[in-house]
Amino acid sequence: MPYKIWYIRLHDNDLKLKKYYLFLTFTLINIICLLLLMLLISNSLINKTFAASSAFDQVLVSDKNIGNQNNDWVQTYGNDSTHLRSGYANIHAVDYSSDGKTLEATLWLASNSKNASIYNQPFKKIKYGMLIAIVSLPQNSGYNGANYNFYIEAVNGKWSEYLYQLSSTGASALIESKINHTESFGGPTIGPGYVKLRLDLNSIHSPGNYGLSFYTAESFKSNEVRDFTNWVAIPPPTISVVSHPKDIIIRQGEQRLISAEIQTPFSNNVTNIAFDNGTYFSSGGFRVSTQKIQPPLFNVEVSPQSPIGIYTVPFTATLLIQTTSSKLPMLNDTVTGFVDPEFKVSKKYPTIGYITGSANLTIDVIPPLTVNERFMAFWVAYGTPIVILAGGAVGAFSTFIIDYLKNRRDTNK
Repeated sequence: MPYKIWYIRLHDNDLKLKKYYLFLTFTLINIICLLLLMLLISNSLINKTFAASSAFDQVLVSDKNIGNQNNDWVQTYGNDSTHLRSGYANIHAVDYSSDGKTLEATLWLASNSKNASIYNQPFKKIKYGMLIAIVSLPQNSGYNGANYNFYIEAVNGKWSEYLYQLSSTGASALIESKINHTESFGGPTIGPGYVKLRLDLNSIHSPGNYGLSFYTAESFKSNEVRDFTNWVAIPPPTISVVSHPKDIIIRQGEQRLISAEIQTPFSNNVTNIAFDNGTYFSSGGFRVSTQKIQPPLFNVEVSPQSPIGIYTVPFTATLLIQTTSSKLPMLNDTVTGFVDPEFKVSKKYPTIGYITGSANLTIDVIPPLTVNERFMAFWVAYGTPIVILAGGAVGAFSTFIIDYLKNRRDTNK
């Protein structure tokens, strides 16, 4: 009987132990699942964060800055422009902005007429679009540096929208299209004297840094002309300055050459540096001028009478951006044997643009060296060689004296 009771108690304990182990296992599984779920959510949030493009306020590019001013056309097809170069295809200015999800651009045209008949003529087509170059992709990729082509086109009064991905092999892939828009002239896209473009940045993988070149194309039968803008950087970059040395400290009465790196995420190729006074900055005997543009080298002169303190030297720098490089091979080998006709036209695409922005050079002017500081500076620079030379001289002189005394003693003997 006691054995049976003991067995029953032991059996009950085993059941409790098994239930306890099952509870622990189930709890551990729940914890692991919860951790995995949190990890997946965090990775998803991180990926979404990194995939977002930059948002920026409205930027205006006027006609004098877009590279192709009035009547500055590129003949892309044929050799006759008799029925072309109308004000409907002449870009006067462009403004653009982005909320990080959508890029919106307005092309302001030379013609302000409300008559839409120009878009409904036989044998005539008009395009309004933008070329897109992704900074993370190699130069010379795509069509002469352009990786995407987004445009709307009017054919017989019907509007269509296209987005193509461009390959360096001469092929193009259609990403999106909207055929035969129903909105009439004066609607949200086409208006008197302007055209609005809206690009979903997710369709081009929401790049962090990219370049844009806006254009119009007007064709009649087999002839076509285009009006391009130079490339602009997206988002509008800030210019950073790194001087060598990093902290510029100059004493009153000194003159020094200061090298610097002026760069943006798009380029470090400086083409111009301008100060408020043109070629130099001057204040109370303190003067800064440009000794060299590329790489940047500044000449700083501080008169003995210049006030002591920290000087902030404002200047404007212009940097060249390029979508192609002569140092890299042009990737134009075809894969399928078919070459898009647009690939040949791309040789006439613009390949350069300019970034102009403000920057500062900070210089600390301190008092001249005192007599004691001059001596200490001299000793720090030349003390060790002097000690070595003096030691050598003393050693040589000691050897000479010893030899002299020895010879004299030998003579006296």
